[in-house]
Formats: sequence, C-alpha cells, structure tokens
Amino acid sequence: MSEELRQKIEQQIEAAFADTPYPGDDQIGKGANDEVTLAFRGTHWRDLSLKYVIDYGMDLQVLTPEGFRFYLPAFLLAVIRYYGQVSTLPISLMHSLAPPDPNLYLKYQEKQSPHHSVSDFLSRVSVFTLREKAAIREFLMSYRKLYPEASREQRHLNRALDFWKTA
Repeated sequence: MSEELRQKIEQQIEAAFADTPYPGDDQIGKGANDEVTLAFRGTHWRDLSLKYVIDYGMDLQVLTPEGFRFYLPAFLLAVIRYYGQVSTLPISLMHSLAPPDPNLYLKYQEKQSPHHSVSDFLSRVSVFTLREKAAIREFLMSYRKLYPEASREQRHLNRALDFWKTA
C-alpha cells in the first residue's frame, strides 16, 4: 500500500510540474548572487542532486515565488524517496508550505526575525497552477500515511494541510 501510494504521489508531482517554466537565472533567489541562486542557476529541478536538495533545504524561504515554484518538486520528491536520509529537510519543507504560525508571528515581529510573513507566504504560493496545487495537497494528505513515525514536522504539517485543502 505505502509503496503504491509513494509511486502515485511521485507520478503526480512529476506530471504536475513537468511544464513549470524555469524562472530565469536572475529570478531563483531573492538576491542575484546569493548562495542558492549561484548553486541552482541553469539547473532544472529534475537535475538537482540529492546533496544540493539536502544542503539547501533550509534555504527555501530565500527563493523567489517563481524559484520556489520551479524547484519545489525536487524537494517534495527527495522527501518521498529518501525520507530517512534527508535529515531536517521534512521540517524545512513543511515550514515552507505552511502559513506563519499566528501564535508565534507577533513574537517574530517584535524581534525583527527573518521568519516569513503572511504576505511573503501568500506571494510564494500564489504562483502555483491548480494542477501543481493539487499535487502539493496530495503530497501533504499522504504524508502521514507514508511516514506515521514523523513527529517533528507535525505542527507545520497541520498548518500546511489546513491551508492547502482550500488553496
């Protein structure tokens, strides 16, 4: 069951993002010369190595909306395929797919924290097509079935699921 579900989700992600346009070399990260932009420049999401996905998993927040849209499938697929090998990537991925926690948002604002704002989040997720949104939603809905032992990312997963059910 779980292997069939995993394959179904992989296929849906690959199909949904097959024609997603490359954002352009200067539209990957929020800075033209930031580390993520330099690492990903000229590389299709299908060609990102697992090492790059793991190394830059904590940097999803610095991608432009177009860069996030284009490279997200590499991160989704890495978690699906290599869950036990990708360290903190599931937490970072769930965090990037969830709106800011309203209980923590004021605390972040007071400290001038770099954590993303509601407007940043909405800007990042507004560029997805209906087909891409459906693949993200299916990934999130299947996550608990595939990884019932996952506990660290549950708080973010719950917020992400609540958002993507209606996105």
